[in-house]
Amino acid sequence: MDYITPLIYRKILDTISDIYDRSSKYEDTDLFRFKDVLDSFSEGQLVSKHWAVEELNKLINDSHEECIVIGSWHGLFSHMLAESGFKGKIINIELDKVCNDIARRLKIYDNIIFKLGDGIELFHELNYANKILVCTACEHIDAEELSFTLQQKHENMIVCLQSNNYYEVDSHINCHDTLEDFIKSLPLKNILYSGIKNHKNKYDRFMVIAK
Repeated sequence: MDYITPLIYRKILDTISDIYDRSSKYEDTDLFRFKDVLDSFSEGQLVSKHWAVEELNKLINDSHEECIVIGSWHGLFSHMLAESGFKGKIINIELDKVCNDIARRLKIYDNIIFKLGDGIELFHELNYANKILVCTACEHIDAEELSFTLQQKHENMIVCLQSNNYYEVDSHINCHDTLEDFIKSLPLKNILYSGIKNHKNKYDRFMVIAK
């Protein structure tokens, strides 16, 4: 797949091996992280992040100096964006400290940065022109909170958002039946791209890129 270097797979294996080794020495090591790393680089994650990078690259240029990623998990999107040639700063914001620690171990590119915190709250500190905002996990964010945040964005900021209609997951609190419903929930007037990808006939993933 484009935008993914073989080195990342070596780093994933090393990280999983380290988690296993630590579990044999320290009782507080959470073996859930083993599966969490694998899930964050699953086929579905690779496809959805590749899709976002592919469509964003048609719309951005060198004037876009930074990309802010809300809910970055282990940093897959930022890695793929950097691998695609994006030279600006990529700021990953993640609430989970362990995810951030693992993401730093997987980091390859110097322009990738990790911040610990609530992406919605920190967004207001980073809300300037010529930036890109990405959230490929809108299903995990309260709809009213997301809408309020997007209403505050700078008019020149490009946003790339994904959600889905996969209601079966308890933490999915902001799903939508259709792409049209997702678009209606967003206070964005200038839609630059919208699309749907079906995942193994289980659910649809929606993506909107807008200003």
